[in-house]
Amino acid sequence: MKKTVYNKAKKIVPFILLGAIASTGCTSDFENINNDPNGLDLNQIQVESRFSMPMQSIYLNYQNRDWEYQLQQNLNADLYSGYFAVPTPFAGNNNNSTYALVPGWNSKAFNVAMLNVLKPTSQIIEAATQMGFNDYIAIAKIIRVAAMQRCTDIYGPAPYSKTMEGGQSVPYDSQESLYTQFFDELEEAASVLTNFVDTDPAAKPDRLNSFDMMCEGDYYRWIRFANTLRLRMAMRIVKVDPAKAKQEAEAAVNQKYGVLSDTDKNVEVKSYSLTNPLQVISFAYNDCRIGASYESILKGYEDPRLKSTVLPIGWMEKGTTPVDILDKNGDATKSIGKFIGIRQGIIIPDKTNYEMYSNINMDKNDKSTMSYPLPIMKVAESYFLRAEGALRGWNMGGTAQSFYEQGIKVSFDEHGVSASDYNTYIADDTKMAANYVDPFNTAHNINGLNNVTIKWSDGANNETKLQKIITQKWIAMFPEGQEAWSEFRRTGYPKLFPVVENRSGGAIPTGEFIKRLPFTEDEWNTNKDAVEEACSMLSGPDNAGTRLWWDVDKANF
Repeated sequence: MKKTVYNKAKKIVPFILLGAIASTGCTSDFENINNDPNGLDLNQIQVESRFSMPMQSIYLNYQNRDWEYQLQQNLNADLYSGYFAVPTPFAGNNNNSTYALVPGWNSKAFNVAMLNVLKPTSQIIEAATQMGFNDYIAIAKIIRVAAMQRCTDIYGPAPYSKTMEGGQSVPYDSQESLYTQFFDELEEAASVLTNFVDTDPAAKPDRLNSFDMMCEGDYYRWIRFANTLRLRMAMRIVKVDPAKAKQEAEAAVNQKYGVLSDTDKNVEVKSYSLTNPLQVISFAYNDCRIGASYESILKGYEDPRLKSTVLPIGWMEKGTTPVDILDKNGDATKSIGKFIGIRQGIIIPDKTNYEMYSNINMDKNDKSTMSYPLPIMKVAESYFLRAEGALRGWNMGGTAQSFYEQGIKVSFDEHGVSASDYNTYIADDTKMAANYVDPFNTAHNINGLNNVTIKWSDGANNETKLQKIITQKWIAMFPEGQEAWSEFRRTGYPKLFPVVENRSGGAIPTGEFIKRLPFTEDEWNTNKDAVEEACSMLSGPDNAGTRLWWDVDKANF
């Protein structure tokens, strides 16, 4: 945490301040749709100016409150995806890393989605409807779905369809109902924007440039983003509703302007006024380091992206701090001068023991989102989604192998990796995840688990092919931990190291992985009747071990 907050918290009760920060009500604020928390009358604010909050808040940090992103994503999905780990013994190691969930941390993702995205996009839609700006309405709906899809994939049921009706209790929609609404809204938004670019002379980038920090005024990228988001969600429900999944996926890919491709740029937030919260958390706070699973897989593959000098968002920096550390017996010194991650859920004896482990490869002094934009959706993801669709026999416009290899190529191109390195990489049929060795404590050592090679093999079974696809998608999507965590829960891939210390009190069985975050304390305190109803929509108790609607406990094929 930011040092001032962290140091104060240590002197009182660990992280009680964080709970207080997020303890105000959330959905109870919705009925005042035209009330701005800064006291501004939104009826007097141009509709274009209202886009900045929801765009920045999908999973970034509104108004540069980097600690909010830390709570919103870094201390949950970023950990559970296998990308990152913490070098800090938060709350005496009773924290999200060890599955001893901290309620005050776990409200942020919900509150941001509700108040920073759902409410302002509803305001935009209301104002744009009065003005007849159908393109603004469509873009606002795409932003809203992008954020709320993330929210429901964290908690499960969520308020959505009736949030603007007011009242003391705001009902939750089931996750199945949410996905149905999302599909309909994305189809509608893509259709509206397609009609707009095809028929309206106003469809030029300068119409959006004053506020569009996601697609840079490119209407076609907005359409393809909506379609790719639809494809992503179609794949998410493949085990619970395969017929619906196929229908939605094929419709998304075969829409007039299709899905994101290598002619597009990534959909990501760029703004001169914003800092990159991941950079701040990693270097200013020293609260984030690379995860052991990420190290194991990329080091095992000898992935050339580790050595990339073109870094739209960093990969991995060596643990170059010239500090010698004692091994667990205290009778030898070892220097951290190589790529090394931290096991999830270990007991951190002291922050100095692990903060010299490998960090993201960013400029320590450059916090700009223009230099290091956090991706909302990478183009490479589109190809890997199509690869899985083709593997399942859907009409994706090509073969599983062609999309798989193109997804890798797009990621390599993004990071400036040469064509010769790419050709060598996709032909490798021997390398697999490396064994993990913790220089500080050998009790954390573990053999590599993700036992698939890179080269595509038509003779492999579908499960092996899927593991290859998801593993390469996982590598390419870094550092977007929310989607990586969701795909891991859906498929079980890539195979990640389990937590060393499970302090969930039995909510998550030993050797198993976290499935969701419980409903927030704020909502239990202010919207209890609705939350109790939402609990009846779950497949089990309101805890971290209960699977979401789409997370079906059965084989992938």
